[in-house]
Amino acid sequence: MSKSKYNVQNPDDLVEKYGADTLRMYEMFLGPIELAKPWDTNGIEGVSRFIRKFWRLFHDAENQWNVSEVEPTPEEQKILHRTIQKIESDNERFSFNTAVSAFMICVNELAEKKCNKRNILEPLTILLSAYAPHICEELWQKLGNKNSVVTTVYPVFNAEYLVENAFNYPVSFNGKTRFFKEFPLDKSINDIETEIIALEESKKWIEEKSVKKVIIVPKKIINIVVG
Repeated sequence: MSKSKYNVQNPDDLVEKYGADTLRMYEMFLGPIELAKPWDTNGIEGVSRFIRKFWRLFHDAENQWNVSEVEPTPEEQKILHRTIQKIESDNERFSFNTAVSAFMICVNELAEKKCNKRNILEPLTILLSAYAPHICEELWQKLGNKNSVVTTVYPVFNAEYLVENAFNYPVSFNGKTRFFKEFPLDKSINDIETEIIALEESKKWIEEKSVKKVIIVPKKIINIVVG
């Protein structure tokens, strides 16, 4: 940018249009902090969408407060603690651009699960507060906290939530994937075979045909050969 070329962008204008948190995160998202980067605001809309999606985790379709006290599922805990681990590592390496990317992945996954659980959103708010302090402070107060989010104890990573104890198998019939079914990792192949054949989803694809073979590759795939 250059004054002589009349292409200077005033940060105040960007803050007014997108908000300070969006500009702050976008600058971190541009690339590694130690490298020079050309200034370009073409991608700032993506960060703005992320901020809005994060806000919607706490609100319903009418923008009414909608945070649940229900206990999180193991999968939701896994998403949160995988993010805590990633952000801790990225912060130590000053790798802020990859941290922003990790936040985006986390919020997308929680949105897909329609997760609005306090025990997930509260620690996530603390985690994000160093990157987007304004929106996090507002949400922190709406969660009923009296202190500031920036003075709160940082979330603690728990490796137990990342331990895999089940696998979501793609179930194929004659080589074509038709649905997915999760089984515990310690379940025997014989038990998996018996259960998968008995499923209503399987009967749809077997119909009047006979099952010639069931191929089960642990933590890979289940393929049922019918004919």
